[in-house]
Parts: sequence; C-alpha cells; structure tokens
Amino acid sequence: MENGKTSSADKVREMYDAEAESYSGMMDSEMEQPIYADTLGRLKTRLVGLAGPIIDAPCGSGHMLSMYHEDYDMERTLLGIDLSPSMAAIATKRLGKAAEIVVGDIRNLGSVRSCSAAAVISHFALHHLNVDGIAEALAEWHRVLRIGGQLVIGAWEGEGAIDYGDDSDIVAILHSAESLQAMIREAGFSISRNVVERDNEMMMNAIYIEGTRE
Repeated sequence: MENGKTSSADKVREMYDAEAESYSGMMDSEMEQPIYADTLGRLKTRLVGLAGPIIDAPCGSGHMLSMYHEDYDMERTLLGIDLSPSMAAIATKRLGKAAEIVVGDIRNLGSVRSCSAAAVISHFALHHLNVDGIAEALAEWHRVLRIGGQLVIGAWEGEGAIDYGDDSDIVAILHSAESLQAMIREAGFSISRNVVERDNEMMMNAIYIEGTRE
C-alpha cells in the first residue's frame, strides 16, 4: 500500500480553483462516456426503497449530481462537497435548487447526521490522499451512510506517483486495486462490483468500485 506524502489540501485547493472553468468544460464532454450513465443507472436501481440523500464527495463541477437529478431521480435530496470554492460555485450554478453544495473536505462531513445518507459517490479524488487519508474518508463515509447505503468510487489505479509533467507540481499517488479493495472492506463495506479499465487519454488505469455499507 502506498502511504507516501501527497500535496497538502491547500495546494490541491489552489490547483482546482485555478482549473475550475477548464475542468467544467472538460466534463461537459466526459459525461458522454457510457461509464457515467451505467454507474448512475445501477445506483438508481440499488437505491429503490432506501431513503436519504446522495452525497458527492468531491462534487467537482457538479456534473454527476446533475446527471443523476436530470436522468434518474428528480426527487432525491443531493449534497455536494468540494475543497475548491471555485468548483463549488460552478456546481451551485449548474444545480441550482436541485442540490446543496458546500465547501469542505471529503474526510469530514460533520454537517451530515450519522446513518442518514443513501449513497456516497467519490470519483477521481483518492489519488490526492495517502492510505491514512483514504482510511479517514472511508470511515467518515461509513459513518454517514445508513445500513445498506451505497458507495460508488472511481479512482486512478496502479502504483507510484502520478506524473503531471510540466502542468503541475502537485504530488499525487496511485493505489492498487488490491489495496483499495482491502481498505474498503476494512472500513465496513462489502464490494459488489470492481472493474479496472484502461483510460487511453490519461494513459492510466481507472478502477470503478461499488459497495454496500454493512
């Protein structure tokens, strides 16, 4: 398991604040990839009969919550949390009254009551955390989810540091499929789906994990 040093939350916040507009534009086309409709469609099915909000941590530009609201369930309460105020502002504009968007850390959802949420979504943020940080996040997500609540994770998979080249001096690390699954199970989740796919544009493997809070 990789427990190396990653860039501070302040450094990560600065990067996403600077890139918020371009990130949002990139996500406009990214959401056309079938993985998102497949993931959210399965989530809709698994949430039948399960009350509570969906939490997107981090919500980024709000694209996943927006797709879920528009395509699958316009009644479900939605909460997005993001470290970047600029990202949160874009998500707020995109979702309007359909979701509450707050600035915060995915490892601390203190405003959310324990055992109250139906699902936690987290896509492509875990590379900014080492093993200890991921354990914190998973423990917090387990706390806020009700029994039977759903966990949906997308992450960059592998070993070692991510090479940003000249684009950024951010330090981020990959985590293997085996280590991520072990941490998720140790945090009190069962895993129902685990798929690793090659992202040819990013030249990295992406892992998609779906689980249930026990």
